[in-house]
Amino acid sequence: MRWLQLSIKAPPEYVEPLTHLFNIHGEGSASVEQPGGYNPDEGEKPDPSAWVTIRGWLPIDATTESRKTAIDVGVRLIRHLIELPEIEELEVSDDEWRNQKFDPIKVGKNLVIVPRSTEFDAKPSDVVIELEPGLAFGTGHHPTTLMCLEEIEKAVKPGDRFLDVGCGSGVLSIAALALGAKHATGLDIEDAAVRSSITNLEEAGFSKQSTILEGSIPHEQVPDGGFDVVGANIAANVLIMLAEPLIASVADDGVIITSGVLETRLDDVIAAFKAVGGSVESSRMIEDWTATRITRVAGSN
Repeated sequence: MRWLQLSIKAPPEYVEPLTHLFNIHGEGSASVEQPGGYNPDEGEKPDPSAWVTIRGWLPIDATTESRKTAIDVGVRLIRHLIELPEIEELEVSDDEWRNQKFDPIKVGKNLVIVPRSTEFDAKPSDVVIELEPGLAFGTGHHPTTLMCLEEIEKAVKPGDRFLDVGCGSGVLSIAALALGAKHATGLDIEDAAVRSSITNLEEAGFSKQSTILEGSIPHEQVPDGGFDVVGANIAANVLIMLAEPLIASVADDGVIITSGVLETRLDDVIAAFKAVGGSVESSRMIEDWTATRITRVAGSN
């Protein structure tokens, strides 16, 4: 099979929406390439503000043009926020597509995201998650997903029930299950994201411990008080609109982890959750993005 490689350069804060576009309309194998000029052996790190290259791959078949069109529409929407260069195209062979090499990503204390094509010598304390390269790189680059994963690692206990609202690729559910959750339920309004999450959870070995649904909350298959930990890595306006059903979804003293909120909107989100029985435990920030840990006050709702 031949593949069409799509590449676009963008600032780090736009990695997540662009990899999401490439993942749901491609083959779930988007990658992120940082610029060179630093030596990791000397402890140097890449410039966090430097633009990166996002690459995605489409199979060259009858679906190629419709996939390209869907990606183009998404990129045009992002261009309303920032000026981006044109998408570059390159036809590659099947071997070139499969033989990509990516480094493992350490997240939090023990969580390690390892692309499936990479050999990794795990420590006894490591909780290793094997993902397709695109999922692994999307996880490591955007502060919202990074902080959400770190907070999930702190919150999830063995046997917990986990809810992922706006599940996208399913990476939060995969992490929760790898950390010992009994079951994960994911929701997304996009059919492509639902299919992507189902595939990724199946490939991670968690298909029997997960349920992925199309839609949002409230949802007839999402019981009130049915979850110990809820992850919601979604925009501030959506969090404010869903504050009440999110609070309703967690058990007494359950935990909601919100991310995807800019510092300028944090007070609005916190106020919305407090108004419906939420208690803010903590907030943290990377760059201008925030993650907040909210508990449901026992007896509320």
